[in-house]
Parts: sequence; C-alpha cells; structure tokens
Amino acid sequence: MPIPLYERALAWFAKATDQIGLWYRWPLAIAIPTVLGHRAAMRERNLYDTERNPSVLKPQGSGSPRDERAPDGSYNDLGRPWMGMAGARFGRNVPIDATFGEKEPELYDPNPRLISRTLLARRQFIPVPYLNVLVVGWIQFMLHDWLSHGPNDPNLPPHKIPVPEGDDWPGRKMIVLRSRADALVSSADAGQPAAYRNTETHWWDASQVYGSSRERQLAVRSDPATGQLRTDGKLHLQTDDHLPLEKHIRHGELELAGMNGNWWVGLSVMHTLFAREHNAIVDRLRIDYPNADGEWLFQKARLVNAALIAKIHTTEWTPALMNSPTGRFGMRGNWWGLMGEHHNHAFEHMGRDEIFSGIPGSRTDQHAAPYAMTEEFIAIYRMHSLLPDHFSFRRHKDDGKLTERDFPGVMAANAHNLYAHVPFEDVVYSLATSNAGALVLHNFPSALRRLNKKDIPPQEPISVDLATIDLLRDRERGVPRYCAFRRHFGLRAPKTFEELTDNVEWQRELKDVYSTVEKVDLLVGTLAEKRPPGFGFSDTAFRVFTLMASRRLKSDRFFSTDFTPEVYTPAGIQWVKEQNLRSVIERHCPSVRSQFAELRNVFFLWDRAGS
Repeated sequence: MPIPLYERALAWFAKATDQIGLWYRWPLAIAIPTVLGHRAAMRERNLYDTERNPSVLKPQGSGSPRDERAPDGSYNDLGRPWMGMAGARFGRNVPIDATFGEKEPELYDPNPRLISRTLLARRQFIPVPYLNVLVVGWIQFMLHDWLSHGPNDPNLPPHKIPVPEGDDWPGRKMIVLRSRADALVSSADAGQPAAYRNTETHWWDASQVYGSSRERQLAVRSDPATGQLRTDGKLHLQTDDHLPLEKHIRHGELELAGMNGNWWVGLSVMHTLFAREHNAIVDRLRIDYPNADGEWLFQKARLVNAALIAKIHTTEWTPALMNSPTGRFGMRGNWWGLMGEHHNHAFEHMGRDEIFSGIPGSRTDQHAAPYAMTEEFIAIYRMHSLLPDHFSFRRHKDDGKLTERDFPGVMAANAHNLYAHVPFEDVVYSLATSNAGALVLHNFPSALRRLNKKDIPPQEPISVDLATIDLLRDRERGVPRYCAFRRHFGLRAPKTFEELTDNVEWQRELKDVYSTVEKVDLLVGTLAEKRPPGFGFSDTAFRVFTLMASRRLKSDRFFSTDFTPEVYTPAGIQWVKEQNLRSVIERHCPSVRSQFAELRNVFFLWDRAGS
C-alpha cells in the first residue's frame, strides 16, 4: 500500500528537527509530529520479512467464523491466513543481511558471564520511586501473549561459556543449549541468516489467557479433574475464583493458563484477574443475548478481553514507564488519536484516520512487510531489572506483615501455595505497594543470575544465569550490537563511552570490559544510555516501541477494520471503551480500591494502609 503523503511529510519534518535537537528537547507541539515522523520513516525502513515459504504453515482457523479469532492466530489476514499464526517465523527490524548470528570466538567477546558479574549484577536494589511491582507482572503477562522461541535445541553442541577467573560458578564452563533455529524450508533460505519460529500467536489476542491452539483453548475452559468442558462460555475457575491446577512434569502442579511458563506470583495475579474478567464479560453479554450459546459467548468475550488488555497496555502501562507529557500523549494517541479520549468517545472516528482518532477502527495496514513479532523487539523488551529479589506480603486493611518471600518462594508451584497464607487481595495490595526496579546497570536481580531450573527427577537441578543468557541470545540470533542497532534505526551512535553515558563510574566500568564502544551489547547500551526525562527506559527502546506498539494494533483487523459493534457487539465495544485496569481491579478486588483512589495510574505506587 502506498505511503500516505502526510506520513512522508512527517518523516521529512522529523529528519529536519533531528538536525537541530533530540525530540524530547522540543516543546510538545514539535515533539509529537517529530515522533510521528520517526514512526513513518521506520514503517518504511525497519520492517523485514523472514517467512520465505509460508506453505509449510497449517492454519487451524479455516473453519472459524470471520468475526472470531482463530485459536492459533490464523486467518487474521483473510488473504494471507498464515500471517501471525503460531509457528510463523519472527520478523526483523533491521536488514536481513545484518542478522547473521555471531560465531565463536566473537560470540564470547567480551565474555557474557563477565558482563553479568561486572556490569549487570545487582549490588543493591535500585528502585523506581513511583512504579509498583504490578508493572513487572504485567509486562511478562504481555510477553507471554506475543512470543516464545519454545524449547532449545538438544541436538546441537551447546554453548560452553568460559567462566572468568575468580568466578564462583560451579565448573569451569557455563553450559547453555542453543536456540532452535528453523530448518531450511525453501531454496530462498540458502545463504540467509537463521530464522526462528514463534510457538505462540504473534497477535495481541490474549493467547496467554486462552492458548495458541484449539487443544489449549479447550483445556482452559474445562475442569482439569474431570475434563468436562464448560458450556456457558466461561473459563473454568475453582470455587474460590482462583485458577485451577494442572499436573506439570517439572513443577508438580501449576496454575492452568493459556501459557504458564516461567510462572511466578506476578503472572498468577494477572492471569487470575483476566480470567475473572472474561467471565464478567460473559455475564454482561448474556444480558443482551440470553439465548446465545456458550461457544458464541466465549468467542465474543475473548475478543473484548483481548482488546481491553491491549488498551490497558497502550494507555496505562506504557505511559507509566514514559512519564513525560510527550511520552504519555504519544502512546495514548495510538488508541485515541491526537483529539484525545473524550473527543474519541463523543464523535467516534473522524474518517477512520489513525492520527486524529486513533488506530482502533482505522484501516488495516501491514506497511513494508507481513506482520510478525521481531527479534529486535524481543531484545528491547529484556526488562528483568524491574523485578525485586524480595517480597513482603502485608494485609491491605492495616499493612500488617503476613510473610516474606524471596523470588524462588513465589515461583512455580510456590505462587499458588502462597494463597494459603496470603489472600488474593492482600497479594495484589502487597505487589502494588512495593517498588519495581530501575532499568539501569547494576540492577539485574540476584535470584535470576543463579536460578535453579528443576529438571525431571531424579536429575540434579540446573542453575542458569539469565543475565548471561540474555546477552548470549541477542548475539546468537543476530541482533546487532548497540551502536550498529542505533544506526539501523536512523539514530546517531556514540563514538566514545563518554557519549554513551554521563555516569563517570559506568564509563570506567564499560571501558574495562569492552575494548571499544562498538562492541557494547544492545542490552548494556540501553541500560547505560542517557534517557529522556521521566522515562523508565532508553530512547533507543522507545524508537522500537514507537514502531511496534502501533503495528500490533494497525496490522490486526480486530483492532482496525473490524473493531466495530457488528463484530464485538455494541455491549462489547462499550466494555472496551469504558473499562481499564483500575475498573478491573475494583471489580475483582473491591476491598483495595481506597489504596489507589487518588492515583492517576494504578501502575504507580499505591498508598499504604494507615499512611
């Protein structure tokens, strides 16, 4: 589809203003069209397709009605039913020839375990003064919807990372399985970089709640004890409104969800809230459609729930981490347009134009490549530093202490075991009154740098360092290092460590590890980089978000062309318009509403009881 003239004009405007100063140094009236111009340029320059033979994909959704989301994400685009489905390849945001994975010895230069120890390891917890831990649970809840590389490849020789001198890691090498690259599927793959497949759907379709296959979708609607499918359109919950449990080969029992890997209490809270929300939506739809069958109610409620989740991320979570007038206005504008929320509600869409009225209801557009999550987007979303190492659980009525846990104490089966000691509303209150960590150097959680992954008994537990693995995966999957990454996005790359960061101690530490600023890893660079005022993450990350956050909406017909009362039902559209995370928590945890009543954003730190 040709690029609209106004987008070309915005791209030209952004290029002109960049010659004078960075976007966040301009007043709002100039900053907003500059950011929109950056997005327009990236839509043309930073989208690349890796799916060279889509005929290998076998969509499940051919029998689904046009106004339902297929379980595996297929048939979102009716002309290209494979696009965005589970099993489709990850795309790229940089030219394909720049994505060859690094090989030894470059793969280990500098040693990723050394970087983990000297630049990433948490010395003491560095909090974000205003953000709460719900922020952390939410973003992992989102990532589980969008992507997973699936199990690693046990058939290839593993990576053997040398352990630096004086390191206390057991053994002289750290053994890490290689990512499972996709097999060559056509002659077009010959000589090309490795590509990787997503086990989840690429769409913003709440697949973490509902699953990415028909089999998983039926499982979350059924009683695990009997296998009996609910016929009323609701998700199966226990009698206490908690998620049911399923047997798990490695962890004994886990809460049942569309996806429950890397489970911890923050994920448990989000999954529980939105399973309950699904059932509340079913109850609302049944008022208007008393004779509708359970399958119809389920599918409509899923549409509504997924759209509400997308709205919360766009208008609440992202603005909480981009806490500046430009950041908030720009991200909220993705949903409501430049005219704003109240005008959007009053006058609907002005000619279905995304700039003025927001992306929902505008025309669908894939821009330069078929829709897919990208490896670069995944790399930018490495936000483990948000997570604290320790958790204090307290009563919401008087802030009295109930129990304290370290991170392993709230992981896997320990998440649902916690509810035997701490009621659900107190868990929500405790996370919301605890600080999230800052996305900076020296703040990677200690628990994640030596995390025990229990293998199938009777084998010994396996320890992993996620900081080391995060660095290794980017290098292995061909994500460019920091300076090259910035150049691919039209950004100026620093020539010295002093240009990268104004923190003198960090400058020295970076020089000690990296021989040149060109070798700085993307993760390290984004944590060290000077950032826009009020932002919880770097400008480099923001550029990728600007492109991909709007793309997740614009490419999806259920958020664009088919975001209509005819598809969602009038009640469903109204639910999406009127509800937000505040109302979700009020509905399902009514006794804690006074703790956030005065807050602009519920991802901000809640008031403690009695304060």
